[in-house]
Amino acid sequence: MQRKSLMAYSTILVLCLLLVNACSHDIGEIENQNFATAIGVDYRDGEYYVYIQMIGLSAVAKKEGSDKAPPEVYVSETRGKTFIDGFFKAYHTAQERFLWANVTAIVLSENVLKKGLGSVFDGLTRYYEFRPTPWMFGTKDSIIDILSTTGFFNQSPLGTILHSPESSYEQSSTLRPIRLNQFAREFFDPGRTTFLPSLTVDDTQWKNNKKNEAKLALNGAFFLHDNKYKGYFELEKLKGMRWLDPETIRASILLPNKNNPEFIAVLEDQMVKIQPVKQHGDFRFTILYLANGIVSNRMKNNTINVDAMEEFVKKGIISEIRQLYQLGLKHDIDFLNLEHQLYRKFNSDWKKQKDQDTLLSENSIKTVEVHITLEHAGSFKNRKITIKE
Repeated sequence: MQRKSLMAYSTILVLCLLLVNACSHDIGEIENQNFATAIGVDYRDGEYYVYIQMIGLSAVAKKEGSDKAPPEVYVSETRGKTFIDGFFKAYHTAQERFLWANVTAIVLSENVLKKGLGSVFDGLTRYYEFRPTPWMFGTKDSIIDILSTTGFFNQSPLGTILHSPESSYEQSSTLRPIRLNQFAREFFDPGRTTFLPSLTVDDTQWKNNKKNEAKLALNGAFFLHDNKYKGYFELEKLKGMRWLDPETIRASILLPNKNNPEFIAVLEDQMVKIQPVKQHGDFRFTILYLANGIVSNRMKNNTINVDAMEEFVKKGIISEIRQLYQLGLKHDIDFLNLEHQLYRKFNSDWKKQKDQDTLLSENSIKTVEVHITLEHAGSFKNRKITIKE
């Protein structure tokens, strides 16, 4: 009996030692992992430059008290003749194993977009650890500056629009943020024009204790069609895009115009439908837009009524859509994705006409019909607007 008890005790002791060793090994691995959070790619002088952002775990964890240290942000820079070559050189100084499952943002320079995205797509989608859902951006700025910019109150970059663009988009929908899998689908979808929102570093808008503090900002977008780079446009010229995107959540418009402003309308719950119509062998398009809105601010205490306000909103939206279309004609960019509508609904005709320069023309838009309902003003969300005639 004593011998059996001794053997049982020894077995339990060995199992406990194994469990302790296993647990301590796991804890050590987690502490010593390199958690990559963003990847940047540039192309210049015949080489790919690859940037990897890492954020210290202490910057991610919440701390109490006022002695919170500034976040630790590391950004590596390597280069190679191919994207994968430059990417793998980061391992030379990694110190510990890289973990790629936490990458939530990818930033591409304009040079990479001009060069072509084939090798970059291949590298980012081939390795099993990479998730297909990081946010995608383009930039004209230094990628090191983009990846090194932090958030407010000593928060890590995980709290910026680089890693969480959907938060600000819900309040002001200007350019739809896009994930890697969605961008890849649109990039390879025939007849479709897609885009990458452009990031810049703005060091003029915010001050911390009267000192300028740099923050990330959206300043435009890069457009691509048929696997080719088409150009960059500033945010001000792309205002019409928000009325054409079914994912737009909340957008505002200043009316009648910025030189003579009278009120701001904030539109929500929008629906847009673009329909191609075949007439005598040619195609024209009807655009139908519907939305509810509020009057969030009135600059002048005049007697403008609700019907007049709605008419101003209608004209403003139609004007921005037509301006965007004219800009596309000038630069040969289908901002409205009219060609893609042909590909979806009149595929045989699209195949015959896709290589023709006359696929889209000045007269391609037949009608732009807008229906707006202004429901309430300001914080009085349960009251109808009542303005004297």
